[in-house]
Amino acid sequence: MVPQRRTLLLLPLVLALAGCPKRLVDYGKDGAPTSAEDLLRRVNYAEAQIYSLKGDGRLGVDTPQGKGSVTLFVAVTHPALIHIEQLDFFGRPQGVLVTDGTRFGLYNSEDGKYYRGPATPANLGRFLPIVLPPAELAAVMLGRAPRVPDGALSMRFDDQQQLFELIITRGQVKQTLLVQPPSYRVVKSTAENVAAYDLAFANIVTEGSATLPKQVLLDAKSARTSIELVWKEVEINGAPDLTLFDLEPPEGVPVVEVDASGKPREPAPQ
Repeated sequence: MVPQRRTLLLLPLVLALAGCPKRLVDYGKDGAPTSAEDLLRRVNYAEAQIYSLKGDGRLGVDTPQGKGSVTLFVAVTHPALIHIEQLDFFGRPQGVLVTDGTRFGLYNSEDGKYYRGPATPANLGRFLPIVLPPAELAAVMLGRAPRVPDGALSMRFDDQQQLFELIITRGQVKQTLLVQPPSYRVVKSTAENVAAYDLAFANIVTEGSATLPKQVLLDAKSARTSIELVWKEVEINGAPDLTLFDLEPPEGVPVVEVDASGKPREPAPQ
């Protein structure tokens, strides 16, 4: 039998726990989503508010070949305009990747050549330790989580994390998005039963009426590769400088035309 004194001491604690109010959730001006479709609509809207970025960032890389980090200058405009410069300690470009979504150009300072051809994942992989098509790479850099297309939707709210779980299912493939109200930004994306990568977005800041995750982590477990992009100084939704996406090689630099797999094309017969 529990002594009477101990019972009396425990009683205030029990009453205090019973009276703890649930944390209030800020769902935004439209209130809580009424369905998974409504939640996905809010996510789409939040992501679409950022369509252009330009500025400096830091890219951390962890691959089976080693770890390291580099400073980047990046300009990206939806849907697939990308300009990335890898800078040395003094801010001088050591490599420059440009793509308009269809073709790509890559200047490599090590061999002093300019590679040009179709903008396939294999060709973009010459510069980055990941294999992504241009539109998907641009989306990730803009803070968007690419999604399984045309899947069935369901959702639940996780009281512990104060996040929505938006689940997209297509056949055996299942993608789970963790969505943070009231920004309705995806903070994590994971996929099951498919060779894909996980995404995590952090340090979400407000810029005017838009929100932007300034930290992006991509984890490709099957390739044992992860990369982290952290934005430093960045301009949001400025008018794109189209000269940054020019595919003309630097003056005097030899051009190597490559095919979709990255192999040099044979010179045309004279």
